[in-house]
Amino acid sequence: MWRARRHGTTVDLGAKPGGRARRKAGAGGAALVTLMLVAAGCGTNSNATSGNTPVNGGTVTYALPANVTPTYMFPFSPPGAFTIVNTATLQFLMYRPLYWWGAKGKPYLNQPLSLAYPPTYKGQVVTIKLKPGWKWSNGDPVTAKNIMFWMNMMQAVPTDYGGYVPGGIPDDITNVHTVGTDEVQMTVTKKFSQTWFTDNELSQISPLPEAWDVTGPNTKSDCTDKVSDCKAVFTYLDKQAKDTKTWTSPFWNVVDGPWKLTDYSTDGTLTFSYNTRYTGPVPKDHITKFIEEPFATEQAEYNVLQAGGQNSLDVGYLPTVNAPVPPPGATVGQNPVAGYKMAPVYTWGLNYIPYNFSDTDPQLAVLNQLYMRQVLQYLLNQSAIVQGALHGYGKVTTGPVGDAPTTKYLSSTLKKGDPFPFSVQHAHQLLASHGWRVNPAGLTVCAQPGSANDECGEGVKAGTKLDLTMLYATGNAWVEAAMLQLKSNAAAVGIQITLIPKTFDGVLVQVENGCGAPKCPWELANWGQGWSYVPDYLPTGDTLFGTGSGGNLGHYSDKKNDRLIALSLETAKLKPMWDWENYLVKQLPVMYQPAAPAALVEWKDNLKIGPLEPTLALVPETWYFVK
Repeated sequence: MWRARRHGTTVDLGAKPGGRARRKAGAGGAALVTLMLVAAGCGTNSNATSGNTPVNGGTVTYALPANVTPTYMFPFSPPGAFTIVNTATLQFLMYRPLYWWGAKGKPYLNQPLSLAYPPTYKGQVVTIKLKPGWKWSNGDPVTAKNIMFWMNMMQAVPTDYGGYVPGGIPDDITNVHTVGTDEVQMTVTKKFSQTWFTDNELSQISPLPEAWDVTGPNTKSDCTDKVSDCKAVFTYLDKQAKDTKTWTSPFWNVVDGPWKLTDYSTDGTLTFSYNTRYTGPVPKDHITKFIEEPFATEQAEYNVLQAGGQNSLDVGYLPTVNAPVPPPGATVGQNPVAGYKMAPVYTWGLNYIPYNFSDTDPQLAVLNQLYMRQVLQYLLNQSAIVQGALHGYGKVTTGPVGDAPTTKYLSSTLKKGDPFPFSVQHAHQLLASHGWRVNPAGLTVCAQPGSANDECGEGVKAGTKLDLTMLYATGNAWVEAAMLQLKSNAAAVGIQITLIPKTFDGVLVQVENGCGAPKCPWELANWGQGWSYVPDYLPTGDTLFGTGSGGNLGHYSDKKNDRLIALSLETAKLKPMWDWENYLVKQLPVMYQPAAPAALVEWKDNLKIGPLEPTLALVPETWYFVK
């Protein structure tokens, strides 16, 4: 998951729970931001003006998320290092993935920035053809062998890669081989959607330079051609990737991306210089040095942002607590930082709170009742959270496919808005009509046990009280405010929700691994901002909601849901995906909560960047100053 991506008040970045570490979003500092160049600028709120004549060269200083720095260099990250901060603020700058996503503010394939042409499909055979001219900085061409290096590594140590899902790549392919110097072919072993295979399988691949095919200094190996050699190669590269003392070495500076890491300080500051041998597309005028500066807290970053002057940040973020409420019809309020523009960026993902369907607690039977999950969803006032705790910058989550940005993947039904708008009255009626004695002054109790339509439901015993627990991540002001509001709303219909504060990692450890006791003390868990669809960009439900899947943290299981998911993976047509989401939204496998901005981005008025991409991948080689 995003620990795969953490986002929150503003955002902290880590990895997603379980399965393909597609990044979990969660609580913490300000988010990592994706910014791509538009010559015309972004047209957002600003307190200053600047000219429009591009300036070639210059240095941009960029604020890293609070209390977060990159920790791993090798772009074949193991689960514990499979994080947005490692990929987007370090690896992607230096080592380009085979295919790039994020185009004009949508999470779609960006063909100009991809190393290869779109894959071609003939029956079960997939062909990848590299574009001509791409080179590594040591002068070697980027070839099909560099793709094979990655594929052989995946075959040898799949569980050492954070993006691995059992049954996915490489388990679902065979006969992987080169065709000449610029093509790789493979055969898919099952019925599949071409869109899914491109967006969620081939999206994992990053070509690796043959200069890294070693097991030690001056000890050459042959993982490029032999799967059997790859485990030893991974062991060596993994050790080097964790050692920050090696990061500025000539070894890691064999890059095919636009940047080289030229300095790494003990406080976590990273300095990148433009790779003059970069062969990808770059505008004529662009910056030539990029500095990533760490901060212990959001407030410390905000103090530097406001200070201005020569040593100020060129790109930073505004803490949510300082966010100006947008006036009606606007996307941002009056920027409190003079000389900067401001815009929110939202992660391509889904924000939700899982139910613990695997717990042995008697409340499991309560949560198994669909009407009860409807009750709780009616009590979560998403609109009020957006307007209150999030200062007007959140997006209401309507169902199992992300709402921000709006894409072709979202069904027309869900585009109509929240299917469960806040209503204490609806919650009260549902409880009363299903055999509960509603007691707003205390605890609501099951008065009519049984499985009839007007009874509490199968497995719910007489006298059962609505007393639930909720783990939630601390350090994130909007999450805490939202949970206190939910607790108050639930009390209005006699539901007691005991809030259990934990660190972001503390919530995830308990949710992912259990508590090591016969009874885990929670029925719901909230780490802040659920899930990111990177690097699996097609928002299919197989990992999050499929029975037994790695990202299905609440262990939800529904046979019809599984069938609909399977159908959506077998065709590129969108109707099966829409059918799946329209069915699952009514089943409420999780509690939906608003999507908070990954960050409220601030950038100097004389710096051209944007639009803000929901994939959160940085492309500072396309930024430039104007005068």
